[in-house]
Amino acid sequence: MVATGSIENLSSKMNLRRNSFWSVIENVLPWFILAIMLFYTYAKFFGHPYGFRWRSSTGVIVHVFDEQSEPTLQEGDQIIQIGPLLWDEFRADLRKTFFEGAKPGDVVPIIVERDGDLVNVSWAYPGFTRREFLEQFYSEWFIAYLFWLAGLLTILLVRPKDDRRLLMALFNFLTAIWLIAGSGVSAFHIWNSALVLRMAILLCVPVYLHLHWVFPQPLGKIPDKVIWAVYTVTLFLVIAQWFQLLPNSLYLLGFMVALGGSFILLLIHIVRQPLARRDLRFLFVAVLLAMALAVIWQIIYSLNKLPLWFGSGGLVGLPLLPLAYLYSAFRRRLGDLELRVNRFFSLYLFVILLGIVGLPLIVLLEQIIQISGEVLTISLISAVFTAAAFIGGYPAFENFVERRIFGIPLPSKHLLEIYSNRITTSNSLSELVRVIEDEIIPSLLIRQFIFLQSDHGSLKVLSKTGVDEEQIPKAQDVPDLMTQTNVYLTPDPLSKDWPYSWIRLILPLKLGAETIGFWLFGRRDPDDIYSQLEIPIIKSLANQTAVALSNILQTERLKAMYEANIDRDEQERLRLSRDLHDSILNQIATLLMSTDAPVFSPSFQKGFEVLTERLREIVSDLRSPMLDMGLKLAFEDIADKLTERNQDTVKILADIQADGECRYPKKVESHLYRIMQEACENTLKHAHAKTMKITVRLYREKTELQIEDDGIGFDSGASPKLDDMLVGKHFGLAGIHERASLIGAEVHIHSMPGQGTRIQVIWESKDNI
Repeated sequence: MVATGSIENLSSKMNLRRNSFWSVIENVLPWFILAIMLFYTYAKFFGHPYGFRWRSSTGVIVHVFDEQSEPTLQEGDQIIQIGPLLWDEFRADLRKTFFEGAKPGDVVPIIVERDGDLVNVSWAYPGFTRREFLEQFYSEWFIAYLFWLAGLLTILLVRPKDDRRLLMALFNFLTAIWLIAGSGVSAFHIWNSALVLRMAILLCVPVYLHLHWVFPQPLGKIPDKVIWAVYTVTLFLVIAQWFQLLPNSLYLLGFMVALGGSFILLLIHIVRQPLARRDLRFLFVAVLLAMALAVIWQIIYSLNKLPLWFGSGGLVGLPLLPLAYLYSAFRRRLGDLELRVNRFFSLYLFVILLGIVGLPLIVLLEQIIQISGEVLTISLISAVFTAAAFIGGYPAFENFVERRIFGIPLPSKHLLEIYSNRITTSNSLSELVRVIEDEIIPSLLIRQFIFLQSDHGSLKVLSKTGVDEEQIPKAQDVPDLMTQTNVYLTPDPLSKDWPYSWIRLILPLKLGAETIGFWLFGRRDPDDIYSQLEIPIIKSLANQTAVALSNILQTERLKAMYEANIDRDEQERLRLSRDLHDSILNQIATLLMSTDAPVFSPSFQKGFEVLTERLREIVSDLRSPMLDMGLKLAFEDIADKLTERNQDTVKILADIQADGECRYPKKVESHLYRIMQEACENTLKHAHAKTMKITVRLYREKTELQIEDDGIGFDSGASPKLDDMLVGKHFGLAGIHERASLIGAEVHIHSMPGQGTRIQVIWESKDNI
């Protein structure tokens, strides 16, 4: 015991230390990452005021910001040497930088290759220039801070504190580092930025893949030893990269593995985890649209169709990426904010789609109509196109996004007509509640809702959403509710002492002058307001619900009364069978065997035996004693008696099988027995059949009955409803349907004139459905 207690104490201390360690990491890591980002942001804007820019992979000059006297640098020049440092030496050593120690005004010799000739340029180191600063400003650097913000929000807001939360935070932080280090800084090797870029991307490989293994739901369990081994190897590679022991281009392979592997894992999630498709749908759409906009914008910019200061406009879609990852991973935990966020994303996606579709159209129109003035042309056409698109296209686009991406099932504009159709198919209270909870309430963007039934002064909760038990009105509150119906209740006028201040709209469910229930509405997206234009529509829905609820309740009452009559009939049958058996049959047998009884003729005795046998059949029909031993024996008894009774007229075939000793609720067994009895008797009386086949399959949670004949048949499609059966005097079939309905069984009747009839009855336990 002492040893066990020591182990538990040691384990508790280790867990405490581990939790304390991760707590320190969570508190320090975001600000450490922010410090690195600010460090390289300063380097981006002020760390390389060279006056020109080159392509990092080739050394070809792509921009010249400082115009100096000839001979000077030109776009397209190939850098050979700057000062004492050759281009090949610069490429080989990621710590070496050009213009080492240079100050504004210093003249630095530069050798470039131009049209196959070497050109010597005495370049005056310019220092800070506004043109170069603006070119750096209109770039992708700000996206790094959005990823950092997404990582910070993950740490601060997301719960529980599991591995997925940590991986999501690391995913955003590492992405922020390589974005800021690679956004125009690493090309100049400023402050070891090229090494930091490569180290961050190497760390991204296991983090990206690990995240997308567990996001949105784990694909499987990875052994801890494997995880630690992979991260340990990665750490050694990062250290080796710092000492430049790895090929300088290895990070590109790591980048492709991280992105490509993540994409493949997401596809595997879609294939293997259907429930994750909804969570990933928005992420895929966001990535696709953001990338498409960036590519199209860059193509048009390269054709000189956009102003220089407008060149980075294609990056407007990239901030959507960290938000989409965060939303897709944790949308279930947004609570009341989810639908508000949905509307923000709908607008954001529409703006991106406008850029994707509108830019090529604007350029095409500009070429066709040939209006002079580049900026004026683009501004004018863009304004007209954007206004027309928002007026004509945004409502439809928002409905599409809500239904197909965010999963809101019905467009609110058509709720009234669609709900009318839903009501007609709601034949039970559970079905009506399902329609309200799953379709109507989500489509109205409602977050708090109660559906109450009023019955003889009491209130019964049929459905509630986003409301606690203490917020549900009681029966004594009905008068207060009735004084505030059909109007929007603003938060301010409500008394703070009123326990139901969450209610914003009260709609009574009225049937004539009688109130049979209430709809109580609370918070909704996006602004908790029920406008005067919406209230009549919602009220119409409430009125339809009142009619549906009344019909359902009336149906249930009639069903209960009919079931009670059936039960009384069964009890009366049982009483009669006992009286006939215990009284009449016993007395007849006693009379016949009495010693002073006269001697009866053979014909009398034969008639007496026939009468006695018929009485026994009546007793058995009223209540089969075999039913107490299970349905299998009871059905076999029916088949045997029918065979004996009709051996000269109808051939009876029976195939009755049971999966072990199957017993069901007494009520179910009784109704199934009567259904079989009625179906067989109905066939023998009306079908004029030569053969009748009884097939029974009894399973532990399910029964299947089938009675098939080769008789005259009838048109079963002409009278599918119970009322039609009664009008057509198919009382036997109507009784089968009624009994099946009482136990929740399905009845299928297939018949055609001259082709016989097949009756199928399937009952399945509700626990198995």
